[in-house]
Amino acid sequence: MLNALATGFTRDAVVELSRQRGEPEWMLQKRLEAWEIYEKTPAPLGRRGDLGTLKTLANFKFQQLNPYVPTEEGKLPAAIEQSLQEALVNERTGLIVQHNSSVVHTELVEALQQQGVILADLATAVREQPELVRQYFMTTCVPVGVNKYTALHAAFWSAGFFLYVPKEVEIKNPVLAQVWLDAASAGIFSHTLIIAEEQSSVRFVQEYVSNVASGQPSLLSDVVEVYAKNEARVEFSNVQDLDQNTWNITNKNAIYDKDGSVTFVMADLGAKLSHATIGAGLHGNGSAGELVGVFFTDHDQRYSINTLSDHAALSTNAETLVKGVLTDASRVEFDGMIRVRPKAQQTASFLSAHGLLLSKKARAEFIPGLEIAANEVSASHGATSGQIDEEQLFYLMVRGIPRPEAERIVVQGFFEPVLQRIPLENLRIRLRRSIVRRMSGEYQTEADTWVDAQERWEIEGVDEKAISLDGNPKDDEIQLSEY
Repeated sequence: MLNALATGFTRDAVVELSRQRGEPEWMLQKRLEAWEIYEKTPAPLGRRGDLGTLKTLANFKFQQLNPYVPTEEGKLPAAIEQSLQEALVNERTGLIVQHNSSVVHTELVEALQQQGVILADLATAVREQPELVRQYFMTTCVPVGVNKYTALHAAFWSAGFFLYVPKEVEIKNPVLAQVWLDAASAGIFSHTLIIAEEQSSVRFVQEYVSNVASGQPSLLSDVVEVYAKNEARVEFSNVQDLDQNTWNITNKNAIYDKDGSVTFVMADLGAKLSHATIGAGLHGNGSAGELVGVFFTDHDQRYSINTLSDHAALSTNAETLVKGVLTDASRVEFDGMIRVRPKAQQTASFLSAHGLLLSKKARAEFIPGLEIAANEVSASHGATSGQIDEEQLFYLMVRGIPRPEAERIVVQGFFEPVLQRIPLENLRIRLRRSIVRRMSGEYQTEADTWVDAQERWEIEGVDEKAISLDGNPKDDEIQLSEY
């Protein structure tokens, strides 16, 4: 059995980790190069006057973490078995499970194995598919030197998932991956690498779950790299439902070839602090990207969400739609960017982000941006954040609906348009139940709290209009711009 490393991040720990895992020399050198970048790169601190999420992350006590907490492969713990029974997919073609720093279970239907599909833990892929891993692992999709945290990830990644889909292979039922964290004071580094060859298609569903009982926080650092070759289609859904004793740093990006298509569905519900970067590198003519994001924060959670639609080829299009609700004293910073490079003519790109505040103590900052270097472009962005509209609540309350239920109905109307954009039905159901549970403090069935309420009370125009901008519209709203 592999041994846990000593507490703290050091160069010697990098060497020991690679030695224990029996990695080839090229991977050790990549880790050491990443460590050098990590040591000389300052932590990002955000911009002046923001809500301070990145400053809080920079003050996290990384050196108190254990960077490698292995788990023996064998029978899955009861908690993980229960979680799999409640998973987002009923029928799946593959399953891979990571427990702390180790992948402990992998399965793939025989028919796909015969077609050349590879589903394995990343450590196995390093040994058995070295050419593919060396070509794609943290090279162009999420390079090592993006920031200090990606460099740390490259130096200390310990587990993860590798999926290779050969040319013209279509995987209809989803592949399910789950990361389960229950070790205290642990630094867990999970890496997902998906390569979809020409005219292939796959649906990949990933869940992050944690149950860290100790008062000592743990960290989940994850990177997702998706390569969609010519005419390939990838649908990637991720649910982050970590507990309040876990911090999360995530970087997800996709590289699109000609006519490639990738859909990211992101649902962020947990973690004490989450720093998320999600990108779309539209490098192939005719490629298309979509990001649908939903979040719900409470207590003193802090989120920093950054999105980038990077158009670098002809006739590309991208759409980003993010909606979230904040309660208690939580804080969310959203920074979205549409970038159109000089040769990216005939681009169509849209960005929309909206935050609804249910508490006077909650704070949100939504900032969309455009960088346009081509002249044949259709690009627009819009963002709003503000308190729930008291007029809409009054409309419901005068009809005998208590305020808590009225707030819930307005939140339903706010979320429902974006939930309808989520392809996976089980994920939509899961999010509805989670939202209701967060608002009511108890578990209730979806039918009683969501569907029936929508049928009983028709609320027209509740969508973004659930946000009241009466207080200071110039500060809260960024008007739609079009080029």
